[in-house]
Parts: sequence; C-alpha cells; structure tokens
Amino acid sequence: MIKHLQILSLTLLFLLSSLIVAHAAFLPYGRMYKAAKDDRTYITQAQDSRLQLQLHKTILLTIPSELLSVSSYVYLGHGFIVGEVETEEQSRELVAAAGKLNGINGVSYYLPLKSKKDQTETSSALEIKINAMFEPDYPSSKLTVKIVQGVVVILGVLTPDEQQNALKSLKKISGADKVINFIQTPSLGETKRKRPRPLRNLFN
Repeated sequence: MIKHLQILSLTLLFLLSSLIVAHAAFLPYGRMYKAAKDDRTYITQAQDSRLQLQLHKTILLTIPSELLSVSSYVYLGHGFIVGEVETEEQSRELVAAAGKLNGINGVSYYLPLKSKKDQTETSSALEIKINAMFEPDYPSSKLTVKIVQGVVVILGVLTPDEQQNALKSLKKISGADKVINFIQTPSLGETKRKRPRPLRNLFN
C-alpha cells in the first residue's frame, strides 16, 4: 500500500512539473532556458528544428497510415526514425525518403515490424522520466526516450562523459535488456561556449 502511494505521489509530482514546464514553454524565457540547457549552438538548434519538421512531413507524405506509429528526430543534422511499421518495404521507403532531404547528413533508424507477441516488461517512458528525477547523472532535460517493443531508444546530444553516466543510469532505472544509443556527440565547433563564472566563485 505504501509503495503504491509513493508511486502515485511521484506520478502527480511529475505531472505537475510537466504542466509548469509546458506553461513556461509558451513564454520567451521558458524557451530561452530550454535552449540554454542544450549543448548545441543556437543556430544548430534552429536548423535541427527546421529539418525535424521537414522529416515529419516526409513521413506523412510517404506512409501516412503509420504517422502515429513512427517518430522522427534530428540532432546535429542527423535524422532519426523510431517506431513500428507493417512491412520491411515501408521501412525502406521511409529511410530512403528521409535520406533525400536537403540538409540531412545521415539517417539512423529503429523500425521493427509490428508484433502481437507479449513483450518483456520494461519501464514506460513516463516511469523512466519520473525515476530519472532522482538520478543526478541523468540529464533528462537533454534526452528523449522512446520505448519500442520493450527496447529503449535514447536520443539527444551529450558529451562522451555525460553519455557514459546517462547510459548507466538509464539501464538501472529502465530494467530494459536492450538499449539503443542514438545520442550524438557535439564537435568542438558545435559546443556552445561556457560563460565564465562570476569572479566571487573562482575563490570558492
């Protein structure tokens, strides 16, 4: 009983925080804060957002029936397609169409065929986000998690050290047997300059 109450409390806490973040996203400073947390330069973030919209449109035009089953992402100009499809032909069509987009420098995908078999029990994306709140080495604001047939797919942009720590934390909190790492590493030219710390902090 106590365990159920704890889970309920955590769920309510997460939903409340999500509402706050969602509300902030409509405000200029909310968008600025989210952009500032990202390791990509602001120009790269804008370019990736534009390419992601184009990739989403491409999926809609190529296989409209699978739009709800397939998600698209773009990080550092690289496209990602994650979800389920009915046939191998659909998978090939999606990847081929995505690769033709102007500005996309490559395409990675995880598109298993839809299955009616019972999948191994894995934490949902919501549960992972809730549990990640208590993991200091898991930068949830920089990562996207997608669960496909019990397989955890993780996307985002992190430094090598951040990636290693995040993957360790993810495997611990997700309980998944398989994790597909689609995290990108920013080049030195893509990483935003860190602002110098205030002078008073240099002596702490």
